[in-house]
Amino acid sequence: MSNNNSTIANTTGAYFDFSPSFQYPVLACHILIVLIAVIGNLIVCGAIIVNKNLRSSPTNTFIFSLAFSDLLTVSLVVPFDIESIILLGTWRHNEELCKAWITMYLITVPTSILTLLAVSVDRYKSLSDPLNRFRRCRFMTRKKALIVSMAIWIYSILFALIPIMGYRTHDEFVYEGVCYFPFTKIYTTLSSAINFILPLLATCCIYIKIYRIARSQQSIFHGDALRISEFRYSEEKKVYSRNMRAAKTISIFVAVFFSCWIPYSFISLVSLLCGRPCVRNIPQEVIVLFLMFGYLNSALNPFLFAFRNSRFKATMSLLLRSLKSRPAVRSSRGRSTLTQSTCHSELPDLQDSDIRLQFAILKRGSVSGDTKSSL
Repeated sequence: MSNNNSTIANTTGAYFDFSPSFQYPVLACHILIVLIAVIGNLIVCGAIIVNKNLRSSPTNTFIFSLAFSDLLTVSLVVPFDIESIILLGTWRHNEELCKAWITMYLITVPTSILTLLAVSVDRYKSLSDPLNRFRRCRFMTRKKALIVSMAIWIYSILFALIPIMGYRTHDEFVYEGVCYFPFTKIYTTLSSAINFILPLLATCCIYIKIYRIARSQQSIFHGDALRISEFRYSEEKKVYSRNMRAAKTISIFVAVFFSCWIPYSFISLVSLLCGRPCVRNIPQEVIVLFLMFGYLNSALNPFLFAFRNSRFKATMSLLLRSLKSRPAVRSSRGRSTLTQSTCHSELPDLQDSDIRLQFAILKRGSVSGDTKSSL
């Protein structure tokens, strides 16, 4: 999927003939997406960095990687699409910048997809054995999440560099004033299959399993309630509910991502397999709108994260208030009792006393003492 953007856009870009009634509203939407996505993803990254509880969560490590990928997309990729709309597809820069633009696109989109797959696997493993793994085992720690995230980025970078290293149909990257990336059909097919179709199918299968686990464990909890102590039942039920909320949150991320990208991915893959005759039969406006819909995902993710995470909202309140009272915010050196176990790596959370204590400390003008978090 990731390499289809350049081929479709570049085989039609020099012949864009948009009417002002289409060009200006679409241009405004692109600019709005960039502004919202940059601000929103910067806030998400900042909140995770300054809050130790958020930072120690393995799941939030993946969310940080996703937000950083979205930042690169809207700051380094989308601006050239905006310029293309203004100039009706004409490329005014050198060949090296053309290669850098398309390569960055090839890196960020697969990174987002594979990161969502990784966090989905983490959610599945969390729910597959709730009565034992939650208390004794840690399937995903922050260190493991960092390693997985780094591996995803390295893979995406190497895969994106394959055409640059010589595996392409032509040597030219800018042809007749158009930024053109000559991908081979094999590379295009493999990229679409490995970086989009297979992760999509795997993620769907994982959430089908999660749904079945949720139904079966509900009945297990109801049956065990009569045989186990009230305290143990309450604790196990709380852990199970917390991880179910986390799974629901990630499922929303996944559903929104694929809903945004499937239309463009489908039309681009069909066009590449069919050839230029199919591309010419697709209205240029449809291609631009579908690609814009894919970019919209980068602006939606911060809202999905913020609306379902009370700790994140508390952190943002702390940041905004401290920015008003101080020129710079120093991070707290407090000690958190939050563990890195899977059961504590959820996105949604209960009220966070750590945030309230930090805010109270900053409000008095000093940052000291240990703070404790309660889940």
